[in-house]
Amino acid sequence: MEQKKVVPLNKQQHAKTKISNENAFSHIANEHMLPIVVHEFVVAGAEFPVVFVKDSQNDSFQPVVLLGLAANQNLIIEEGKWQALYVPRVARNYPLVLVQPDPDSDRLVVAVDESSARVNENEGFPLFKDDGSETDYLADRKKQMSDYVEYSQMTRGFSAKLKSLGLIKEQVLTITVDGEPRNINGIHMVDEKKLNELDNDAFLELRKSGFLTAIYAHLMSLQHTQKLVQKLAKPA
Repeated sequence: MEQKKVVPLNKQQHAKTKISNENAFSHIANEHMLPIVVHEFVVAGAEFPVVFVKDSQNDSFQPVVLLGLAANQNLIIEEGKWQALYVPRVARNYPLVLVQPDPDSDRLVVAVDESSARVNENEGFPLFKDDGSETDYLADRKKQMSDYVEYSQMTRGFSAKLKSLGLIKEQVLTITVDGEPRNINGIHMVDEKKLNELDNDAFLELRKSGFLTAIYAHLMSLQHTQKLVQKLAKPA
């Protein structure tokens, strides 16, 4: 696997740098899940199963979309092409990324992964104009990354709220591929029974926070697991 070379963006060093759109999703070709933010549940949940995975280090839950049913298996990317309408926010801006300039810093700076084949000086979207100012392409990407950081903070609050109410449960997904049952472990989802048993105050708080829409989008999205199964099944 190619070693990443992530360096902070610099208008002198990267004056001629361009980002090609060729193979725009090669960096996630082997990812079977991608993190999403709560603002994406409705649109992402219209195409992919939205579930939660547990971070064992801090006992928190991260919402993700399932793109495959096993590690290193992406059923949405075929021949380098993204075979869905919606592209999760986390996948849109690479090879531009946000990094901490040093481990103790709260500040984030825009960097570029120079090891990406999409980074070059010949074709694609330039990052800087001839006068050294940012192009609209770079400004738009920076805005998207900034929004993602803000939305991620709100998503952590959303997941923490569900956890505090005891609404997240572990669920083994059992699927049938070519007549053989398979179990998918490590998946968590909202416990619909407990959700319906919440007292009025707790339920109202979820509604006022705008979280109910996301919860129901998550629950409805689980039906899309079957679409992944169909993609995985051998052609007749």
